[in-house]
Amino acid sequence: MLDLYNIKYDRETLKQNIYAVRLIDILKTQKIDHTFAVRYILNKNYQLCKEDQNIDTETILFNQPHILKSDLQREILKYDKDDDSVDDFETVSNK
Repeated sequence: MLDLYNIKYDRETLKQNIYAVRLIDILKTQKIDHTFAVRYILNKNYQLCKEDQNIDTETILFNQPHILKSDLQREILKYDKDDDSVDDFETVSNK
């Protein structure tokens, strides 16, 4: 299990453990970029708990002040598939 509150992880580690942590915890404790925010944090495929389902762009901008609203909006508009995604939850949990 990742120790999000005490250790900073790289994108690949966060991606590999996306089903093992809450997205809101990633958002509050890790420094992510706008592409990670759109592909994972805002992606309904990875929002497993109620609190994660309530994350919106304002929540991201509040917790990640280095992300520009314009960059986030541009990424949302251009992102149309999970080309950087991980396997679905069932596949990962059966490994």
